[in-house]
Amino acid sequence: MRLYRLDTPETEPTATPIEASPIAPASEGEGEGELEELLNASPDALFDEPILLFARQPGLTTGIPDLLGLDRFGNSVVFELKRGDSGSESASEASIVSQPQLYAQALDRYDYHELDALTDEYRNGDWPVPSTIAETDSLIEAYNDFFEQDRVPWELNRAQRLAIVAERITLQTRQSARWLRDRGLDIQAVEVQRFEAPSGESFFGATTIVDYDETRTQNSSQSKPGDRVFTIRVFTTAFPSIKDVLSADRMDPLLGNLTTNYPYLESQAPGHPEPVRYALRVNPYGDNEVKVAIDATGDGNMDAANYLRKNRDLFRDRGFTVSQRDSMRVVVDTWEDIEVSDLRQEEFIERVAARYVDLVNLGHEVFDVA
Repeated sequence: MRLYRLDTPETEPTATPIEASPIAPASEGEGEGELEELLNASPDALFDEPILLFARQPGLTTGIPDLLGLDRFGNSVVFELKRGDSGSESASEASIVSQPQLYAQALDRYDYHELDALTDEYRNGDWPVPSTIAETDSLIEAYNDFFEQDRVPWELNRAQRLAIVAERITLQTRQSARWLRDRGLDIQAVEVQRFEAPSGESFFGATTIVDYDETRTQNSSQSKPGDRVFTIRVFTTAFPSIKDVLSADRMDPLLGNLTTNYPYLESQAPGHPEPVRYALRVNPYGDNEVKVAIDATGDGNMDAANYLRKNRDLFRDRGFTVSQRDSMRVVVDTWEDIEVSDLRQEEFIERVAARYVDLVNLGHEVFDVA
């Protein structure tokens, strides 16, 4: 980016270069402090779109991101800032790309209440905050005021965007960001430079080096998400008791649909039909219920749904309901009138996890004799 001051006298117009002025740390030991101050004051300068900042240097399980924001679609935006080149000094070329992914991974498991707690920390910190945040009592209120929308809490943080911001985005960072973007990650790389005019005034400008496909983050789907925090806690509580029957040492390869209200674990046990999934339906926002269920499409090595129904007496003896459905919720147990507050109760988490273990063990007992 090159800037000039244009003078147009009657004789001959002139253009005086405005010299680039490196963004130095605000004080010794603060690293990207001054760059952070610039972006905290005007995050929309980066993307040419409004961004509501709601957290600054929050402590996540995978580290401390510089800034967190929300876009007009309710997606979270993770800012990774670097003074100087994107892959210099303390930030290697690998970490400058991988670190914000770790932040986004941790943020993906945050529910609305945890986001709101980060907003409280931001509001009470020793730094300026947007007036919308300062003058409202909750994140959802601030969001709806800022974007003039009428969203509900669960619509926030359904997806995460990453933004790498540096004075110069190196070739390696560009290539890495483009590779990740082309494989579906919503990532951007932006150069921010400061300039000093002959008058002594300071300016800064932003140039987008790597952009993302906006249509991927508009969340056009109307399906409601579940509660990822509750889901992960139930699965991690149950997994040690069922990993042997699932034939897996780690949960990650078995996990599916985590961002929806119907996540599941899928068995890798030899001889078991592939389409059978052990699901956890979590919907405290609509019908206020939690279900554990066996889903079976009947398209595998055997007609799994019909075989489950043939064993209905065995399931019923253990307190499960067997339906006539051919796919979703063939075998099910349900908790009704569930509120979000119930999902934070350790006793309820353990009760659902224990029932999930019962379901998995019983399902494998049935299929082992198929």
